[in-house]
Amino acid sequence: MIIPINKQYRITTDIYQWIIQKKRTRCGEEDWQAETYYPSFESALHSLGELMVRQSKAETLADALVDVRNITTTLSQALIPQLQDISPLKKTGSSE
Repeated sequence: MIIPINKQYRITTDIYQWIIQKKRTRCGEEDWQAETYYPSFESALHSLGELMVRQSKAETLADALVDVRNITTTLSQALIPQLQDISPLKKTGSSE
């Protein structure tokens, strides 16, 4: 499973853990590098949110609060299912 968060980060999983990956350019090609590993999705999401806040360039408390709100919105939107990409199921035996 791959959950894109923004252009810079995504969360993936394997059978053992959740992984925060960061996009990088390597030999002229874009690639994803594993940054950190977590036992649960909740802990990975929480850590990524904290990381994004720490990377903020805010210089005042007001700016920091705006950045926290923006980061929270980014993380929330990444988790909302993209319903427009899901085609409706057709009933068996219907005339559709």
